[in-house]
Amino acid sequence: MYEMIIKNYVDKLSYDDVINYTKKNNIILKDGEGKIIYDFIKKNWREIYKGDRLKMLNEIKNKVSNDTYLYILNIYNKYKDVKL
Repeated sequence: MYEMIIKNYVDKLSYDDVINYTKKNNIILKDGEGKIIYDFIKKNWREIYKGDRLKMLNEIKNKVSNDTYLYILNIYNKYKDVKL
């Protein structure tokens, strides 16, 4: 059930949603990082949800700045145990 809810959310997720989230949370992205994050979510959400989450997050580590990666880890840690 949760997987279907997440799938529906990710299917509707837009690039602008990612950018607006970062702006709302005072996260400053470097050029191109918004697209990297958006593409990563769209491609890897199921593996992050069901698989080796930290391995997946490490895949994005070298694609974004260290500050952005730390923001991503912080967001992951904040929400990883949230139950719908």
